[in-house]
Amino acid sequence: MRNVLITNFISVLLFVCPLVATVSGADTDVVINEIMYHPTHDLDDLQYIELYNRGAAVVDLSKWSFTKGLKFVFPEKARLSPGKYLVVCRKVSVFSANYGQNITVLGDFSGNLSHGGETIELSNAAGNVIDTVSYEDGDLWPMGPDGYSASLERICPSANGADPSNWAGSTLPSFEKPSGTPGRKNDSFSTNLPPAISHVKF
Repeated sequence: MRNVLITNFISVLLFVCPLVATVSGADTDVVINEIMYHPTHDLDDLQYIELYNRGAAVVDLSKWSFTKGLKFVFPEKARLSPGKYLVVCRKVSVFSANYGQNITVLGDFSGNLSHGGETIELSNAAGNVIDTVSYEDGDLWPMGPDGYSASLERICPSANGADPSNWAGSTLPSFEKPSGTPGRKNDSFSTNLPPAISHVKF
């Protein structure tokens, strides 16, 4: 009888434990979603990078880091819920004064983002590269983010971030000021990547 009770108890335990376990999302669900690399009037303290969780579960960002483009290590217990945004900025106080207090933001990162283009690399706690973007200020990249108020926005979160055609400038404001969409859906968002037209000749 005792063996039967122990067996039943183990069966119940195995059934219950999966229900109470914390569900963790895949590291690759986190993408670099928006970049403010050249704020208008060269206000580099307003530089920021926004992350987005495109998955269906919370991702633990503890000890993640930016390993190229800037230097920043995420604190312990940093989490990013599904469908949510997290901004990492150069100066939290300056960012909050410009964009408000209702955005989830971390900082301050060290270094600064080049106005002429560079590679940004996001790595997890194990040192594995999760996402990378090598933006430029010419060629196939939009010009609005290069000092003309707009931010650089990822169009489709599920499409390749290394493809310049997956990036666009945020909507330009009616007058020149630091703009962008930190903490919310990008102006250029699309569930599918639209066709790109380039090298047009007349």
